Amino acid sequence: MVIQLRDTLVELIRDEQLKPGEQIPTEHDLAARFSVSRATVREALKLLEQDGLVDVVHGRGRFVSANVGLSVNRPVTRFESVTEMLAGLGYITTNRTLSVERAAPTDEEAEALGVDAQGEIVRLRRLRLHEDSALVVSVSAFSTALLGTDEPADLDFTGSLAQWLAGRGHDLQSSAAQIQALPMPSELAALPEVDGKQAWLVISERCVDAAGRSVLFSREYHRGDVFTFHVLRRRGT
Repeated sequence: MVIQLRDTLVELIRDEQLKPGEQIPTEHDLAARFSVSRATVREALKLLEQDGLVDVVHGRGRFVSANVGLSVNRPVTRFESVTEMLAGLGYITTNRTLSVERAAPTDEEAEALGVDAQGEIVRLRRLRLHEDSALVVSVSAFSTALLGTDEPADLDFTGSLAQWLAGRGHDLQSSAAQIQALPMPSELAALPEVDGKQAWLVISERCVDAAGRSVLFSREYHRGDVFTFHVLRRRGT
């Protein structure tokens, strides 16, 4: 609901041709206009602030920012799962699990998750497929504590991993990510679903929940002819 309202408010700004410096309607007015709660409006406006489309002047209200003419679709500053991102791009996808196992963490995984380097993590390798062609190849790691009494091999990871984590009490809220151009590991590049001729953009990401706990570390290879990541830059104030 919040995300839908955020997108609706972006359309409102464009449709009504609000200019930088013009005031956004109040929370009360927006709630009445779209038949939603003020709490929903408040959260949607916070997302617009994060996207740099709205400025807040304390004691006066919210105003269209100077960045409104530079808005980009699906900016990298917006947190969303790969499942959400692919759906937003219009792809109907399936997830295929390549492997899921208990494993010793790499130094990078141990640091990102805050786990003992001598302990165990769950490592999940998956393909995100559209018409039997891989769009994303992902390697994800999380603490074995999230398994409870389950074993990795007994669980179904063909759905959204973010939703699975939310069901375990860890709703992912934000992340820190690094974007690089790296060669794909040979064992993944050799898969028949993976087009080795394409360029792949790698996002290494540490995700935290609402309490700020490190829950997930992933390295995901995005097919270069499908994905473009947009950046909106602003001067600090």
